Amino acid sequence: MERVTCSIHFRSYRTWAIGEVRMATAVDSPLFVLNNWFRSLGQKRIRIVRLISQITFLFVLNGTFIGLSRIPAPLPIQLPVGSPFVVAWGGFQAMQYVISRGQFPFLVLGVFFLTGATFGRMFCGWACPVGFWQDLMSWLPIPKVKVGRTDNRGLVFFAWSLVVISIAVLGISGLERLGGTNVSPDARNQMFFDSLDPMGFLFGTLYYAFSWGNLTLDGNFISSLDNVDWWVRIKLIILIIMAFVSIKVPRAYCRWICPTGAILGACSRYSVLTVKVNEDASNDEYSSYAAACPMGVSASEFTTEGINDSLCTACGNCIDANPDSLSFGIRE
Repeated sequence: MERVTCSIHFRSYRTWAIGEVRMATAVDSPLFVLNNWFRSLGQKRIRIVRLISQITFLFVLNGTFIGLSRIPAPLPIQLPVGSPFVVAWGGFQAMQYVISRGQFPFLVLGVFFLTGATFGRMFCGWACPVGFWQDLMSWLPIPKVKVGRTDNRGLVFFAWSLVVISIAVLGISGLERLGGTNVSPDARNQMFFDSLDPMGFLFGTLYYAFSWGNLTLDGNFISSLDNVDWWVRIKLIILIIMAFVSIKVPRAYCRWICPTGAILGACSRYSVLTVKVNEDASNDEYSSYAAACPMGVSASEFTTEGINDSLCTACGNCIDANPDSLSFGIRE
């Protein structure tokens, strides 16, 4: 009897052990991991498409290195002056140049208005290289800082301050040129904002500094700073600070500094294309909409007619997080 009992117990244990081994093997198998990966992609379907769009635009907009021709057209995105391979003008960069020549930027304002009124700030979320860099910074696994609704909206004033100051400075340069004064053609008299912009330093100045050998990426980097102007060092410090802030606060530059985003936002609050809340959504879901937004749009701005916030870039993160209650649509 004892032998029979022991045999039964042994068989039961062996069956359990084999089952555990099979389960562990299944969990660790490449097929299981691949299945979970595809499932996670399915939950971020818009984010994946947007990433492909951002990478595509990054190469196309900097396409002179693959043989694309430059075109004298303003685009509703931030393309810093001095970027070595850009094929077009950034919208605000074109506006600055036209104003510094003593002319009114009818074409640029038309591009901003038509784009913003139709697509909102979608170009910020899907095409702008600076926005893509901001997203890369925010992906670093470092705890984020949540900015309150009042502060988030209030800091947008800083971007508008930069717009007004830049237009005023360049407007004076333009009037002086019209009056026959010989105005110095330096950056501050033609591209005032870009002379201060850390993104201009990232996308332009750094490339030339390294390609010309003024800066090096080896152990002599600190000493190589003696080869560049003091203003370049200051802009490097500003860039480092901006990168740190962008890691902690997703798209901080896009929210509070970018002049292109500020102007587009003024036209986009009631844009034709928007993100809408489905009518059967419950009130408990609204907090999850705001939690998924990289621009800090508050839950109160999500409505069944569309998002009523100029910060929205139509990135679709909120839709990925709440596919049953949010969707792209036409504003009613």
